[in-house]
Amino acid sequence: MGEFSMFYRGEAVKLTKKPTSKTLQLLQILLYVGEEGISRERLTEYLFGYDEESDRAVNLRVTAYQLRKILKKMELPDENYIRSEKGRYYFVSSFPVEVDVAVFERLIKEARQCPAEESLKLLKEAGRIGGAFLPALAGEEWVAVEEAHCQHLYFECMEKLCVLMKERGEYEELCALCKKAAVLYPFDEWQVAQIDCLIELDRVEEAMELYEKTTAMYFEELAIPPSERMLEYFQKMRSRLRQNAGSLEEIKNQIREKEEQTGAYFCLLPGFIDSYRITERVMKRSGQSVYLLLCTITQKKSQTSDMRQEDVKEKNHRDVEKIREAGNKLSEAIRESLRQGDVYTRYNRSQFLVMLPEICQEEFPSVIERIDTSFRRKEASPRIQVHYRISSVKT
Repeated sequence: MGEFSMFYRGEAVKLTKKPTSKTLQLLQILLYVGEEGISRERLTEYLFGYDEESDRAVNLRVTAYQLRKILKKMELPDENYIRSEKGRYYFVSSFPVEVDVAVFERLIKEARQCPAEESLKLLKEAGRIGGAFLPALAGEEWVAVEEAHCQHLYFECMEKLCVLMKERGEYEELCALCKKAAVLYPFDEWQVAQIDCLIELDRVEEAMELYEKTTAMYFEELAIPPSERMLEYFQKMRSRLRQNAGSLEEIKNQIREKEEQTGAYFCLLPGFIDSYRITERVMKRSGQSVYLLLCTITQKKSQTSDMRQEDVKEKNHRDVEKIREAGNKLSEAIRESLRQGDVYTRYNRSQFLVMLPEICQEEFPSVIERIDTSFRRKEASPRIQVHYRISSVKT
């Protein structure tokens, strides 16, 4: 789980090849399957896929031979570790071999059968061990299958820990476990449990900071608009942030901006949605004119028909990064070009929304020109363009 490493008698065993090499992949597979071993057919599928043009049986024998040579050079007893018997391959040693994934699975299974107190002890140990299964080999089909299985067990473990540890008030330790889960699986809502712990520990400012970082991460990392479920999730997180009772002046000091800021006000999408809905209500009573501006970044496509698939993937990755960087520049351009009473947010990786109160249609071109001029000063590439659409909040 996590980065592949080996230890013998408490000392790290030096690996002379990268864990992603076929030779060490073979070692990792054999250690993972344990005493049961693995059939030759399944092993060749794991290592070489379904390539009919190559002789997979020969490739397997060569890879096993190379692995035996590597193991001889390691600081391990001189033994024949790689065995092939009756169409199956095994890792065999005179000393016991412990694999973290096997220990993790055993702890989860035992915890299901134990009383609450003993179960909690086992689950805590499993939570400390748990992690992503061989992330360096995430592109391999067999790894993806096992990772899904390990993730399911890890989530089961964490959900039970959240219940049992909250009952016992063990928030400090649970907070650390939830923080680890949120790092491993950042888009699976473990930040909610972490925020719960921080609030119970009276670390409200940390909880607020985590909430803001999490919402920013979602809207910056995901290329699609946030779903209704996702927005409900953010509201759920925000509803956890309960302040202690205080005087009106204390509350005002808490909620006002910490420093004097110039230009338009940036807020995260959940806050922008609240502002938009309030504005709709106010407009019905006051007749105030408020407009919504949508700014969309696009990138002119270049020819890829003659490129290799690997090069196309690399190019697509670079294009995504360019859009992300352009988005940061556009955010600055909007803030610099508009008034303090204007509010804006990042809707997704390539789009921004701006609310423009007290403006008339004749001013639209000058507003767009100011933003575009500021953006052009920051973004030199002619392939990157920004398109603008504006509509009244009423319609």
